[in-house]
Amino acid sequence: MTTTARTVVRPPRRWWRTLGLSFVEARPVVQVIFLLRFAGGAALAVLSGGSPGGAVVRGAAAWLLLTWSVYLINGVADVTEDRANGSRRPIARGLLDPAAALRTAYALATAGLLLAATVAPTLVLLGAGQLALGWWYSMGRAPLKRRVSGTTGSVVLAGLLTYLAGASSAEARPVPHLWVFPVSMALWMAVGALAKDLSDVTGDRLAGRRTLPIARGETWARRSIAAVALTVALAFLISAQDAWPPVRIASWLTMAGAVVLTWLACGSGGVGGPARRRRPYRVFMTTQYLAHLALLCPVATCVWAQGHYVCGG
Repeated sequence: MTTTARTVVRPPRRWWRTLGLSFVEARPVVQVIFLLRFAGGAALAVLSGGSPGGAVVRGAAAWLLLTWSVYLINGVADVTEDRANGSRRPIARGLLDPAAALRTAYALATAGLLLAATVAPTLVLLGAGQLALGWWYSMGRAPLKRRVSGTTGSVVLAGLLTYLAGASSAEARPVPHLWVFPVSMALWMAVGALAKDLSDVTGDRLAGRRTLPIARGETWARRSIAAVALTVALAFLISAQDAWPPVRIASWLTMAGAVVLTWLACGSGGVGGPARRRRPYRVFMTTQYLAHLALLCPVATCVWAQGHYVCGG
């Protein structure tokens, strides 16, 4: 009697599909703005007399891996409220297993720190700080995301760390007004953190978060968001008067964005269904994209045409 051994052929493990879904979960539009912040820090370093080079490219790649990891962990932690809010991201839809997402996040974090080590020890320290902040924001017994102060403080600090990472990768030099742009735009991130809560009330309440609309009511929240936006934009506009022209242009764009955001937050344009409630956040996001492009495009053109030492004036 003979037996025939059956060979079980398993389908290939599609790790690339998991990686792709994890990037979607990490919100590509947010990852791009983090890269723009990193580039903004590098551009300001160039204006101060720093030296752009291969280290900036490696640093940007390392920072992308780190922020990708942070937002992937956030997606795992936010699955309950994301589903309640009707999120279309992969974990909420059941397309990406949370355990696989966590494994991917750990691998991305490790790769990001190793790549950062090829740039400078300072970048490794900044990257480790970004990872620790991201974990504390989303995980643990008392995550920072549950309170307004924790949320706004986290996003502002994450922005500052990103600008510092870009500047350090390009060997920034201490120059007056160098930090007007990064500090102002980091504070602008607090506007986005508050505006995002307007469309996420259902899920946030279910998850036990104490956002402004939940803790103080929607009317109070909308007025507070408008007040913060106008205050940050006005402070940026005033402090940028003696800064480099690209920074001044960015401050004007931020002021314009704050006015539109205020009109939506306090008027009827941002009231209604989830899409209308998200309009103030979209104005926030568009404003920061325009502000960063206003800084980066002239600097990139100058570096390409004349050399970075001329760009500083």
